[in-house]
Amino acid sequence: MATSGPRREAGALAELPVPPSSIQAEQALLGGLMLDNSSWDRIADLVSSADFFRPDHRLIFAAVQELSERGQPADPVTLSAHLASRGELADAGSTVYLSELVNDTPSAANVGNYARIIHERALLRRLIEVGNDIAGLAYRPEGRP
Repeated sequence: MATSGPRREAGALAELPVPPSSIQAEQALLGGLMLDNSSWDRIADLVSSADFFRPDHRLIFAAVQELSERGQPADPVTLSAHLASRGELADAGSTVYLSELVNDTPSAANVGNYARIIHERALLRRLIEVGNDIAGLAYRPEGRP
């Protein structure tokens, strides 16, 4: 009987909702941008670094954006150097992770679709955040924090 409590707790943790995201789309977009730097122009207006769910992907995307806007190449080598110069390489993963993103990308041709998926999931997370804020206000009858 003593084990039923922890099992219930573990089950409750398993039932917690996971915020909407697509890690695969994030990885494929980053890899696609490194494979084909000219694809930046196709997605620049569709997605921002804030749309990424994973913090390391936000850093990598921001670095790709910075290099692309300067007309510089964005590949695992140049991104590693850029991130290292900002002290962000460890937080972004590593040179090995950047290379894995490129190697595991199905196609650079689909970056627009990946960007739309990422942006859509980010909008859903923002809707959840706003909904939670509204629910929090409803618990305060006077409407004050």
